[in-house]
Amino acid sequence: MEEYKPISFKEILERMPEDERLRLEERWKVLRSEEAFWDSLPEAERNKRLEAPKVAYVPGTDTLWLKNGRPTPRSCDIVKGRVSAYFEADIWYPSAVKIVGAYELLAGFFRPGDALVTRWPVVQYGENGVLEKALRVENLEINYTIISDCLWINNGEPGFGHREFAEDLSVCFTEDYQIPISVLLTPAAELLTPIFSKSAASKPARLV
Repeated sequence: MEEYKPISFKEILERMPEDERLRLEERWKVLRSEEAFWDSLPEAERNKRLEAPKVAYVPGTDTLWLKNGRPTPRSCDIVKGRVSAYFEADIWYPSAVKIVGAYELLAGFFRPGDALVTRWPVVQYGENGVLEKALRVENLEINYTIISDCLWINNGEPGFGHREFAEDLSVCFTEDYQIPISVLLTPAAELLTPIFSKSAASKPARLV
């Protein structure tokens, strides 16, 4: 029986196709840059990624913010005019998500008895028969898995990896980790139902 000889990581890299190896090396550079950035911050700032998200709703513009409290100098659309991710100044790392038209899009998931809601999700069975609610609006897809209380907002593009920038709040990316394509939030109902309920209570009654 031939003796087993472990293969070094260097050998694995050398056997890779050049374009694949270059992509991997570029990815490592990004990870090292992120690690250096976070190591340079005070502990309290580093820990903001581990805390529950800060949720803010602006009724006048129907805008929902999900933040970790870090700076938001740069932005990139996930769905133009609807959903945007905001990033740190020095690294391509998310610090907030903004959803415009949030009550219109999401209140049907979390206030199903509200007559003011204009868009209603469809109840369906998802993967492995899990009960979920779904809404499609142009190039925007919203799925809510009831049993896990997980909300997924997506632009229809396939995802590769994600960045969790607050507790159970992530932005998902394409393979280059620079183009955001979706948002994952858990526990969604626990965080959003009180906000939309308060907003609904402040709305004027509809005339019949």
